[in-house]
Amino acid sequence: MDKTPYIKYKNIFIIPTFHSRLEFTKLVRKAFFMVFPDVICVELPDNIRNEVIEGINRLPFLSLIAYADTLNPTKLNFVPIDPGDSIIEAIRIGLEYDFPIEFIDFSVKDYAPPNFKLPDDYSINDLGLELFYNKISDHFNEEYREEKNLLRDEINLEDYLANQTQESLDKEYNFIEKDILREKYMASHLLKMISLYNRILFIVGMAHWENIRYYLEHPEKIEDVEFNLIPHEFVKLYNIKSSDARFLLKELPYDTYKWIKFRKKYSKTQLERIETPEELYSILNTYQKIDNIRKILLKSKYLYEEEFKEFVDMHKLKTLFQYSRNLSLTKRRLLPNLTHLLISSKNVVDDDYAWKVLEKAIKYPFNDESGKYETMKLSMEGGYDPNGRYIRLRRHHPYYYGKEREVPLNKKYKEDYEGQWRDEWEKGKYITVSWPPEDIIEEDYFAYLRKKAIKNLKNLRVKIEEFKSTLMDGIAIKETIRNWALKKKIYVRNEQQIQGKIDSLVVIFDEDNGEVEKYPNKITWWAEHDKESDMAFYSTNPGDYLIGPGISHVEIGGVLSIFPPRQIDDVFKSYSDYNFRDVKGKAERLLKAAILYSKERYILFIAEKPPRKYFYSLAEVKHREIVYIPLDQFSPDSFKTIKHIHMLAGRDKRKIAHHYIFLK
Repeated sequence: MDKTPYIKYKNIFIIPTFHSRLEFTKLVRKAFFMVFPDVICVELPDNIRNEVIEGINRLPFLSLIAYADTLNPTKLNFVPIDPGDSIIEAIRIGLEYDFPIEFIDFSVKDYAPPNFKLPDDYSINDLGLELFYNKISDHFNEEYREEKNLLRDEINLEDYLANQTQESLDKEYNFIEKDILREKYMASHLLKMISLYNRILFIVGMAHWENIRYYLEHPEKIEDVEFNLIPHEFVKLYNIKSSDARFLLKELPYDTYKWIKFRKKYSKTQLERIETPEELYSILNTYQKIDNIRKILLKSKYLYEEEFKEFVDMHKLKTLFQYSRNLSLTKRRLLPNLTHLLISSKNVVDDDYAWKVLEKAIKYPFNDESGKYETMKLSMEGGYDPNGRYIRLRRHHPYYYGKEREVPLNKKYKEDYEGQWRDEWEKGKYITVSWPPEDIIEEDYFAYLRKKAIKNLKNLRVKIEEFKSTLMDGIAIKETIRNWALKKKIYVRNEQQIQGKIDSLVVIFDEDNGEVEKYPNKITWWAEHDKESDMAFYSTNPGDYLIGPGISHVEIGGVLSIFPPRQIDDVFKSYSDYNFRDVKGKAERLLKAAILYSKERYILFIAEKPPRKYFYSLAEVKHREIVYIPLDQFSPDSFKTIKHIHMLAGRDKRKIAHHYIFLK
């Protein structure tokens, strides 16, 4: 299959492009080194040439060139200086290698065509440019194309130019007619350059090339017009912050960042060391967006595991990759966009992981702090100039590739000023309290653990007996089937009643007996009402990881719950040390406290390994019985409700905690 990165017409090497897409940017680099053109022509008007070159010289800092035909505009056309755009790449290469660059587009007033949804350009890697172009040429709106074909012989560029100063003129031209004017103007430039240059590299929007070729094949339809473009009344180069990169770039900012690193790695100096064209093309093919998706998800996994101490296993990762792939295919895309990645991450793992994916995918690390240029604030709706005035922005290139919709992630609030959350924590850190909605979930889970333990005890006390005079607690189906062929006997279940309940339970996630203490905070919380249990636990230090003003996330290493509550002594205070002189470590301290304060027969102990025999003997002395259940019998996800909790620096924080704590 032909993978030539251009379409050839006479001595013009054309790259019909989708704007702001890296696949076409890669083609520009390949075509440049294959053709080594005498001149590079791009689909941009010459009256913004200086600003475009100035913006390119600022890269990797992002710029936006805004222009209008009034001095105080409320609507602006803009050209993004996008490092991943094929036209910007062509100009950039021309500047790096000192090649002539021609801006040959025609600047028309109030150019605002509708958006056209385009297919996923990633398929160009397999199809090649020419086959890709031929296959999607019919993709553009048929009514739009038919009307264009009808008008292309009627629209007169000379009439438009002669009367352009008339205020009423532009109101008579719709966007199709303006497109034809632009295409005729570009064709007239190319027609002159064909005889002047041996090799012309031309980068133009894919929707325009068919008409430009028509005029090149019918030069008699082009008026011989000499015209210098009139400067716009308002032209300005704005700086764009890295935090707003996702609103300027059409690729994921992470993809663009990796492309910048790729270009830097294979700079002009490095490329000069390459000996064969094949080596060069193989290097250019090593940049693949699909690799970036894998890196985003994997790096987010490591950040998520580091922060929340929750392991995302290989099974979940495989499901995540499949989910995002299938979701993108339902939208007729080969690669998932940001929305697909976030929905997949949210559904397969949780919101916290989805936030990590979002942060990694939209991170663009290059930010200009010099203050040399005014900064325009961008959003999904438009832009805000430095005075805070809303400006409606219209792209010079209107095509889009599937709109990213808002994903229903729980909103994350930010500090009003740096250190705000820390200041609020310091005010009330000595009177920490829990958050009641989270308490309810914890108590429900403790109740579930108690019921599960009693059920396990009942299962251990089931006897299978031969049926004689009564069915007792029902027929033992498995045993009956197993023996029927030989003995022809029925077996029944004899379930012995459990005398006693569970009021004390201990869950140990980590004994924390290493040289470095991972869970240094030791605390006892007493119930605020009779629906809560008394709790004692050891955890990470509150205040180490703040998620809101005076709101801290902590990870539990081990926890004791006693229900109904009875105002137990503070388990970890020094005045209790005498009662716990025979224990080794915090985990055993919690277990002994459960034995000492228990009023029911059974004590539930959940941990990786059972307690020492000493504690079984101690429990017998107190007429108690320890019920041990291995930790791995429970799903790690199910333990999140008690392993990860939040502390509030004062009761007043309970009014705002719901903005920062998201219950699963």
